[in-house]
Amino acid sequence: MSNKKITEKDMYPYAWKALRSRFPLSEGWAIHEQDTRGKSTYIPDFTVEKITRYGIYRIPVEVKLECTVKKAHIDQLNRYAKSLAGPNIKIQNKILVYPAGTNTDLKPNDMGIIFLRNFSCT
Repeated sequence: MSNKKITEKDMYPYAWKALRSRFPLSEGWAIHEQDTRGKSTYIPDFTVEKITRYGIYRIPVEVKLECTVKKAHIDQLNRYAKSLAGPNIKIQNKILVYPAGTNTDLKPNDMGIIFLRNFSCT
């Protein structure tokens, strides 16, 4: 039995799989995992993106290993959405990823939530 502490990065493969099931490659969706090669290290854990002739659709995704949706998480995701938007770039959705059983009382209507059953708050 391992005593390894679970981190948010341990959730990434499960989050990626959940995102891929909702945003299939066959429909043109790309999933970009956190990439710190750019100017800023303040980027979402994932960005789901689809390029069409009408523009670019983006969905910032933030993974949290916590059992309560917090205002700080919502504010962080809104900042990411603002920085990812632009001319011909539409933020289609914003998604927070949490362990199963997370308290979502604070979740705003303009954000989606994905629960990962492999991680639990109970």
